[in-house]
Amino acid sequence: MPEAAEVAVAVAQLDRLVSGRQLAGLTVSHPRTTRAQPADLLQQFVGRRVGGVRRHGKWIVVTFEGAEAELGIHLRMSGQLLISDPGEVPADRHVHAVLTLDREPAAVWFRDPRTFGEFRVLDAGAPVAPDLFDDGVTGARLAMHAVRRRVGVKAVLLDQLGAVSGIGSYMADEALHRSGISPLAPAGELAVSAWERTLMAARAVTLESAAVGGVTLPDEGWVDLHGVRGEYAADLRVHGRAACATCGAATRRATVGGRSARWCPRCQDARRRR
Repeated sequence: MPEAAEVAVAVAQLDRLVSGRQLAGLTVSHPRTTRAQPADLLQQFVGRRVGGVRRHGKWIVVTFEGAEAELGIHLRMSGQLLISDPGEVPADRHVHAVLTLDREPAAVWFRDPRTFGEFRVLDAGAPVAPDLFDDGVTGARLAMHAVRRRVGVKAVLLDQLGAVSGIGSYMADEALHRSGISPLAPAGELAVSAWERTLMAARAVTLESAAVGGVTLPDEGWVDLHGVRGEYAADLRVHGRAACATCGAATRRATVGGRSARWCPRCQDARRRR
């Protein structure tokens, strides 16, 4: 968390706020926020006008006029971007970066209690696989990537460096539920048709979730730039649920590729591969 849907919400709001405006300042106060490279590399963007903001996987990518490099922001587990009022002092010690703009609203805070989030100068785009909505991401591509892999299907969907980026835990659970595939099914045994169905389901879940602000679960702190929680948790079928919201059967839970998976044994046949 956040996943493609939540990042899409943040990107749309940030793009409306900063595009065409000058970045007057960028300060980072926690070393982990720029752990991949020296923090002073970010200063190359200060004084430049923002060209636009886009999403790639779970990365927020900010472009600047006259610059080939881009600013990458990854929220990871607990990152939040929050609009602040002019002169407002950060609410707590978890605000680790501030982007100051040339006019009101004056700034955007990067709040990250668990410090897994990151700011990075991107010289060659986001360092992940093609995005979930990229035309080149197909069921055939996913099937080819999964050949001879004995891990569960969910592990392949969550591999941001593999065949596709942007899918997180709840999206994978929900997409697999819609496609009738168990997250434990060996990835290398799935037919192209099953991968294509799951891919289409993941895209649908992303669009539906983003339309209502994404998912905010009790143990996760996702909010949009205005501090508003997402409402899509009420529409989840299996993720975080003891019973399937579709058929009422008790859900099951297991660890797949180091991550928790939740599924319905009635809706998702463990033997299904197509």
